[in-house]
Amino acid sequence: MLKNSSLGLLCLALISGAAHAQQFDRTMLDGVWAESADYQFGCRPDNLHQRLELSRDGKQLFFKNDRKWKMDSGAEIEEYSASVVRATKNVLVIRYGPELAGIPSEFREWEMRFIGPGTYLWRATSWPENRFNSVIGVKCQ
Repeated sequence: MLKNSSLGLLCLALISGAAHAQQFDRTMLDGVWAESADYQFGCRPDNLHQRLELSRDGKQLFFKNDRKWKMDSGAEIEEYSASVVRATKNVLVIRYGPELAGIPSEFREWEMRFIGPGTYLWRATSWPENRFNSVIGVKCQ
């Protein structure tokens, strides 16, 4: 059972976490995005493009694809979402939901770091700090 002071701290943490998500600069998500890997041009026509939308309350990030995306599990999806775990002005830490089946737990939570206008990097939160993968998000429009 929580003591009153512990309960108060827990409530404060939850409230400040929700307010914290509102610090993210939503304008960074504007436009159409694609991801590049292996030094390929990300905005090429045969590559998947998507719009990124943050819910009004800042608790969900929606990925809206321009076509069906075939996952490793064989499922094809056009839209999926993730819960926002933490946020700063240029970082969203997200956790993918059950619609992305088959993702191991260590790859379910990711840091999406915007490093400049029209560019972001990915880092699994299970990795050491400042270690990012080779996928780069680029704004196409």
